[in-house]
Amino acid sequence: MKVEKKSQRIFTRDSLIKKLGDSSRNLYTDRTVYITHKSLSEKGVTAQMAGPVIAAVVDEVKHSETGLVLFRRDDEVEVIEPPIPLSMDAIAEGQDIFLLKDLLSDPIVIGVVLLRLGRFAVGLYEGGALVASKTEGRYVKNRHRAGGSSQRRFERSRERLIRELFDKTCSITQSIFGNQSQGRDIDYVFMGGEKHTLNKFLKRCEYLGNMRSKILSRTLNVENPNRETLESVSEEIYKSKVTTYYVVR
Repeated sequence: MKVEKKSQRIFTRDSLIKKLGDSSRNLYTDRTVYITHKSLSEKGVTAQMAGPVIAAVVDEVKHSETGLVLFRRDDEVEVIEPPIPLSMDAIAEGQDIFLLKDLLSDPIVIGVVLLRLGRFAVGLYEGGALVASKTEGRYVKNRHRAGGSSQRRFERSRERLIRELFDKTCSITQSIFGNQSQGRDIDYVFMGGEKHTLNKFLKRCEYLGNMRSKILSRTLNVENPNRETLESVSEEIYKSKVTTYYVVR
């Protein structure tokens, strides 16, 4: 059994629900399959139980940190990679989006840390609504191109400023996540900014280091970590990737 990718698009939460509603009215769906990240990584039996076409598509996709929702429609399979992890495997006849809608509407607590050299923004969201935040800018010198002792002094000063930025960001993150969640555990954490900077920050911030299992690997693409970005980033968090595969006969 061979399958090939036909198309791929990104959908917001609302546009995805609308699309699935249109599909339910206009397209025949043979079955719906939910597969968690754990089942994918451990090569569980759900894909095989769902049939050879679903199994072939899962083999083609290989990995998804959040799991997969698959809709089998004749010689096509539509695959949704949801924004947050699925909690269970399931196989249902027809188009069954109840688990997906529950996932997208669940009022979970999400922490967001946006960081670029010179500025950070930290936000806490409940059900997609921003409930607590803090933004701040800190001067970080640009790289120095001269050589010799002057450059070494400059680099030491620059590294000190970066450490101060990281430490301040970490402190604010702990304050926002720990004090503003009203006793509720944070379900997931998203990071945004430049990956190299974020990796260095995570190595220094012990608080977030202890939350590694909750930090999703998808990096939010942000240019300016500020309040305006925090207000709009919820839509980015809940975006899903939708890929269509077709069976090669």
